Amino acid sequence: MKKSVQYVKPFILLLITAVMISSCKKDQAETQIQAESHPIIRVAIARQDSIQQKVEFPATIFANREANLGASLPGKIEKFYFPEGSFVQKGDLLVDLSAEAYTQALIELNAIEKDFERVSRLREKGSISEMEYDHLKAKLDASQVKTDMLRKHTQVVAPFSGVIVEYLMEEGENYFFNINLEPGYSNTSGILRLMQLNPMKAEIQVGENDLNRFYTGQNIEIFSDAVPNQIIRGQVSYIKPILSTMTHTGTVEIEFSNPNLSFKPGMYATCQVNLGNRSGVFIPIDAIIRQSGTAEDYVFCIENDTAKRTIIKRIATHGEWVMVDSLNVGAIVATKGKNNLYHGVKVEIKEN
Repeated sequence: MKKSVQYVKPFILLLITAVMISSCKKDQAETQIQAESHPIIRVAIARQDSIQQKVEFPATIFANREANLGASLPGKIEKFYFPEGSFVQKGDLLVDLSAEAYTQALIELNAIEKDFERVSRLREKGSISEMEYDHLKAKLDASQVKTDMLRKHTQVVAPFSGVIVEYLMEEGENYFFNINLEPGYSNTSGILRLMQLNPMKAEIQVGENDLNRFYTGQNIEIFSDAVPNQIIRGQVSYIKPILSTMTHTGTVEIEFSNPNLSFKPGMYATCQVNLGNRSGVFIPIDAIIRQSGTAEDYVFCIENDTAKRTIIKRIATHGEWVMVDSLNVGAIVATKGKNNLYHGVKVEIKEN
């Protein structure tokens, strides 16, 4: 019996030892599994930096000045003095219309002038009163004004130097005023369309947040696919003082030289403007995740070894770095391994 007890005691000690070893191994395994459940990531630190911000805006090309020209009164078109496409100077006579009313007024004027000459001679001899003289003088002046006015109504004169881009009627047709609007241009009523093609202007629409960064005289670069390998430098000539209530954008006009007439009214173009240096918070582009099916960007910030999902907005891109909002300088963001994270998960940071 004593021998049995002697054998049992070592066996119990051996069993207890085995249980303790097994328990330790289990704890170590659980600890290892728990450690392995923490995603291993690499991180970057948000930094303060500045970039020279160049922004591109889609533009439409317009003539610097344009006008549809016609006469003040209806009439038959008698003669065009320049062919279509001609460059004309300010004050050039472009079109003559029928002048029946003018001819009648001119005949009346000539008759009154002869009467006035006779009355002037009689006045010198004292054979006519001052009242009669003054009455005929006033009649002569009124007839002269009427004749000049009718003459202007039968002619079309260039109000500025430019190119006759289009005749809207033909010689021999009867002209009369009729409003007919063409999108993007002035109304098409008239006899011809005159445009100033050098200089030209480009119009862009600028958002309300950037509009105050434009100023008159600011240098702008202009280029177009229709005029390859040519970059034109222009200046801001006008900033419209009101914004569209629909788009909340304002119109900015850029005037530029067009000596070869390479740019045409109606062309699409791109205007590039240097908005100066802009400072902000930058993070690597590979830290940003785009929410599937949306335009929403976010990053995982690491705080106390815990991932925190943070929505951000891109402001500008400079190489592999992106200026963003919603982050402070020094913020730690996940880069490699970020796609395995979710909000609140514990992480293990691997040295870069």
